[in-house]
Amino acid sequence: MTDDRRSRSPATRRNGTLQSCEPCRRSKQRCDHARPVCRRCAAKRINNQCFYHPAPMTRRRPSDATRIVAVAPNRLNNNSRPTSNASSPGSLGSTRLYAPLERPSALTGYLGSTSYTAVLAEHRSEIPFEPEESTDSAPVFSVEPDRLQAGLEVLRFLYNFPVNRVLINKFYVRTWNAVVPKIVIEAIVRSIQQIFDALDPNDLTSQLQDLATQIFHNSSRPMTTHQSTTIEEYCSSFTGSNFRWESLANIFPLCGQQLVITPDNDPDIVQGSDDPRAKDRLLEQVTVASAICLGFVDQASSSNELLAFLQYNDVMLRTQQYGDSSYQAWRRLGDLIATIYAAGLHLDTEGVDNCPFFLRQWRRGCFTATFYMDKMMATFVGRPPFMNHRYCTMVAPLDLSDDVLIAGGDALSQAISELDSSGWNRKGQYHRMSLNRLRFLLARSREEALEIALGTYKPHDLIQKSNKIKDRLRSVWETTPDHLRYDRQVHEDTSEPGWLILLYTYLDYLYTCFLLQRAVIKQTNTGLDDLCDISRQLLAIAIRTSTSRTPLMDLDRHFSWIVLTYGLPSASVLLLELLRQSHRPGPHPVVLPRAELIRNLSVFVSFLSWVSRPGHGNYHTCKEAEKKLSYILDRLLDPQPVQAGVVDDVTSGLDNFLDWSNYNIWDFTSDLMPLTDGFAS
Repeated sequence: MTDDRRSRSPATRRNGTLQSCEPCRRSKQRCDHARPVCRRCAAKRINNQCFYHPAPMTRRRPSDATRIVAVAPNRLNNNSRPTSNASSPGSLGSTRLYAPLERPSALTGYLGSTSYTAVLAEHRSEIPFEPEESTDSAPVFSVEPDRLQAGLEVLRFLYNFPVNRVLINKFYVRTWNAVVPKIVIEAIVRSIQQIFDALDPNDLTSQLQDLATQIFHNSSRPMTTHQSTTIEEYCSSFTGSNFRWESLANIFPLCGQQLVITPDNDPDIVQGSDDPRAKDRLLEQVTVASAICLGFVDQASSSNELLAFLQYNDVMLRTQQYGDSSYQAWRRLGDLIATIYAAGLHLDTEGVDNCPFFLRQWRRGCFTATFYMDKMMATFVGRPPFMNHRYCTMVAPLDLSDDVLIAGGDALSQAISELDSSGWNRKGQYHRMSLNRLRFLLARSREEALEIALGTYKPHDLIQKSNKIKDRLRSVWETTPDHLRYDRQVHEDTSEPGWLILLYTYLDYLYTCFLLQRAVIKQTNTGLDDLCDISRQLLAIAIRTSTSRTPLMDLDRHFSWIVLTYGLPSASVLLLELLRQSHRPGPHPVVLPRAELIRNLSVFVSFLSWVSRPGHGNYHTCKEAEKKLSYILDRLLDPQPVQAGVVDDVTSGLDNFLDWSNYNIWDFTSDLMPLTDGFAS
């Protein structure tokens, strides 16, 4: 018998039974042992996956390469729909640490003018030398079994999570300023659904494992574009047979953000289940899936806009789920900004030849949204921001629709010519980038305010510097189109998508003025009347949100952000100033409408008691704030008699306790407020 015929004869295992091919063995199906391809694999048209492993149960050493099995093209393009009895997403295992997937020759990302390659790069045209292509064989790509199992679990969860399309559609209906373009996420969702529809439910595990292997392989390669890349070419570079973890994973945090505001009894989520925690359990699973995929991409050391999209939405989801002071969210924000820098998204260079215009605008939108998020989170926790405008191109994306950007050509040129001198559209239209532009422009002034409020250097001309910042801020606000200004809306329509974001932007504008005025008072002890006026506006708007509840959306987590970020500081300033005036005889430098403020402050304290429910990330912070402000309000409404001989001592102690121009260091555990527990972190 020849060697060729021997290789095609059925082999026996040590126990005397015939050896099965790997697809049949893994799916625990009967194999006919035919060589070179068994009839079962031939019928499934997976000939390239049918092979007989010489020792299938032998554990490989870490240095051994794992065989890559490519996903069959017919499986990616077949439109036959499987029937599955899986009614709910499967459980996801815990994440683990693995060796990096980065290859020694992986691209290093953006390198600036001080990098080790800068001199040669700047004189590239003068150097005739062209590096030769490496003749070394490409390193064998491998995926550890545990990592492959985690990828399989993620795909199985997504396979059993058909409501993801419903959630994503709702997300894009309600929001105006999504960072991920809708056409991109639709291409991702449509492509993964086509792949799932082509899977055989009787051999699901094996096929999902092969798909996971292929996605790992794709994610280890860098993404490339050129100036003439079309939208179809761009989307196909990370979907279908080119699927990457950072593209597929964008589904999860978007679904999570929609789940956060979805009522617990929503029929799309409950689906007849009696479990009162059905939504919360699904939200936990979605968050875990996002975290696992981020771990995959982190090990691949890839930096591109898809990863930045994913990281941005993951940070948003974590603030909503775990609270705005969550260290997880803060740490993930640092990872996002590292990606922004490594991918070069912080710069916008005209005439770049590796990126089409629409993608350059989308990358610019991702950077500006991240810049805004960085300043808002830094303000909330009182920490220095990660990003510094001095190292970035501070240009906002154009106020154009994605359809126009994709169309290009004359349509794009015409739309650009119709913008005003500041880059706004003149037709009062709401585009995805409209509010992104406004928030970015406001964030530039917020960064300057944070330099004063958090910085250790205090300029001698603080009042002049503060006034210049406020003048630039007012200029930005006055040139903002009316349809984007909350203070110019005829009526507040809470059913209109994006009304809450309009409210946010107006509060951001006022709060930057609040921070600047506080810094001035702390250093110069002047300007109290202006601070109290701004505080009254902030408090009134924060209270107004309590009347904007709708059964269609659970916005309490968003309202708790408004309450803690804008309402608590302004209410504290007003309440403590009223308390101080009650301990000192008049006249006072600022005349406050005492009755009006006490009513509003009482409503605000009540607001704190219910705006965040148990299980919400900001719940404990709201409850602690309620206790502290209630104590001060009680002291104000029912003052304790003070002996004449110790009035001065009480007033002096109150001044030391208040340090009201810097509420971040108020001593809520002093003798004047004898509570033993501090604010929750």
